[in-house]
Amino acid sequence: MAGRVRILPARGQLLISTDLHGNHEDFRRLRAVFFALREAAERPDLVHWASLGDLVHGPSPVARRRDALRFGYPDQSPELVEAMIELRERFPDNFHLLLGNHDHGHIGGPHTSKFYVDEVEMLERRMSAKAIERMHALFRGALLAVAAPCGLLLCHGSPDEQIPSLEQLDALEPSGDDELAQRSMLRTLLTSYGQPRESTSKLLGQLSRPQLQLRVVVHGHDVDLDGWYTEHGNQACPVLFGAPPAKRRYLVVDLGARYDQAQDLRDGAEVRHLYPELV
Repeated sequence: MAGRVRILPARGQLLISTDLHGNHEDFRRLRAVFFALREAAERPDLVHWASLGDLVHGPSPVARRRDALRFGYPDQSPELVEAMIELRERFPDNFHLLLGNHDHGHIGGPHTSKFYVDEVEMLERRMSAKAIERMHALFRGALLAVAAPCGLLLCHGSPDEQIPSLEQLDALEPSGDDELAQRSMLRTLLTSYGQPRESTSKLLGQLSRPQLQLRVVVHGHDVDLDGWYTEHGNQACPVLFGAPPAKRRYLVVDLGARYDQAQDLRDGAEVRHLYPELV
């Protein structure tokens, strides 16, 4: 597939991280993990990193004062955009950026208002015309999903069963003015926090193939103070943004293994702390 879905190989390692929202220190640590995995691997070309969207829109000064533990960092969204562009150029086959709903606002999607009335306008006001153009190009080229034979489907949100096939997901155009059904599919991909077990099971069945049996949705978009949660055995969310630093989590999974339920992602093995020195 060459559109909005990337299918990974059945061997190697995959680093999975979620919403950054302008946090450059979280990004710096994740990048160091990626480089360390490549350094330790016999085949660095089989080490992948999927970043599951919401790269931009960090906390306002008011939010930083009100909750310094969770939101007490400067919004470095423009710098993160440039760093992601550099990673994509350096590792085009191994670094996979997914679109989040906050990113979507910059290429035609609804404008978000988590920290400001219009976060799209607020961020672009800080950036040069050239920087805005580069950011738009980055988000227009972002993926909507990553699928792996180990059983995982990666998305920004946890979508429902209205997506009928991997082919239709691959053909979605987030920056276009598509028909109602396609806009609805984008909405569930980018803004859903979780689904009933039956809905996710149906979705995974519809998107599966003989050599690509999908069993668990790994997503971002949500906030959890513990930094990690699973739902109904088929959904999992490692949380960075909104969790205290000591609780922020990411995943490192074995692409040659099988994850048939969310509980197969084990704390201390696949599920790892971004700030282990604080645990």
